[in-house]
Amino acid sequence: MLKIMLLNDGDGRAASLRDTLAAAGVQVVAERAAGIDLAEAITRLAPDVVLIDADAAARDTLEDICVASESTERPVVMFTDDDNRETIRAALRAGVAAYVVGAVPPERIEPLLTVAIERGRVERARRMELAEARQRLADRQALEKAKGLLMQLRGVSEEQAHRLLRERAMQSRKRLGEVAREVVDMAQWLGAQSGGGA
Repeated sequence: MLKIMLLNDGDGRAASLRDTLAAAGVQVVAERAAGIDLAEAITRLAPDVVLIDADAAARDTLEDICVASESTERPVVMFTDDDNRETIRAALRAGVAAYVVGAVPPERIEPLLTVAIERGRVERARRMELAEARQRLADRQALEKAKGLLMQLRGVSEEQAHRLLRERAMQSRKRLGEVAREVVDMAQWLGAQSGGGA
């Protein structure tokens, strides 16, 4: 059974949505207004989906909800009567996984939420791959700079510079890219100190 945290705008719509969710076999583990400690509540209750019931959630509120949900890796689905394109764009930019306009029959609820969950997983995997690719590129750039510095300062070959960095990484139990960045940072700091003292 899917577990939902329901965030409502307090205008009476939540009761009918609750009935629809119950008819769809979805469990509402908490119902509350958007506000402080949302990330903590999501972590504690561990819903499968954060569902917003709102005519038109304020942009700041929407972003707060999506930031809290993203930090806890829970997709956000918004049920609303607002079909304004700018509002839809703002919701999607904020990170809403599914923006649903109008009433939804019970038989469509579970498939809709399942798609939102899977979309959230795909998006998280994509973000992780992108972050890892950026990290690898940054590591390579730092490694090339560090090797160049060692070649210049120690008078060693590129292969020897690489070996020195690798040995340092093993001794300090750090990643090669991390050690390379430390070498580059130290060289920049020493250069700055030298320049300041001139």
